[in-house]
Amino acid sequence: MKKIHGMLVCETIEELLYPDWCAVLAIDIQNDAFRREGKLARAGNDISGMIDVLPQCAAFIREARKLTVPVIHIRIVDLPEGRSDSPSWLRAKGAMSNVVDFFVEGSWGAEICEECAPLRGETVITKHRPSAFVGTNLDAILREQGIKTVVVIGEQTPGCVEATYRDAAYHDYYNVLVEDCVAAFRRDLHEASMKIQKARHDVCAAAQVLDVWRAYRDGRRTIPA
Repeated sequence: MKKIHGMLVCETIEELLYPDWCAVLAIDIQNDAFRREGKLARAGNDISGMIDVLPQCAAFIREARKLTVPVIHIRIVDLPEGRSDSPSWLRAKGAMSNVVDFFVEGSWGAEICEECAPLRGETVITKHRPSAFVGTNLDAILREQGIKTVVVIGEQTPGCVEATYRDAAYHDYYNVLVEDCVAAFRRDLHEASMKIQKARHDVCAAAQVLDVWRAYRDGRRTIPA
């Protein structure tokens, strides 16, 4: 840690990842995006990236739980018959995914994939726009739990993942993007988003995050000071 203007600021990824002030944000790991039977695949979107990262997201969530790092599940939903939409949002959804009705509240497609489903007592945040901070109580929940760092996984890298990841910084949280637990329909847009985030924020692999958490939990590291 170093002092800037009288404030202690994390310098290293190990300091950022002190587990007692971390939370995992699992973004939109829902059937419509991760299943071949889902609306997004049926609309012609390439979900191979999501299929590839689903087991990695599930494994990361399981390990976070073992290491007592809270997991907060974020789900995006549309209310039936467009009741949560606006003209601009309908235009944006059509441009990004070739379909405007998906993740509809109450449908199978809106459900969180069973591999990553929340356990009893875990927080679930429901949103209607890309950032998990817009129109939700996520910020209040994080602050009540004393969270300083959010660790982000899920889909879409240049969409809801990036929106939430950036917004976390704007809400004064440290943010860490887990590069092998995020995916998008288009590989080029995924890579473009990753390039920007690596230049501006903290990005690392799941194994590195978990190794840091384990080192704190087994006493090889102590609280940053």
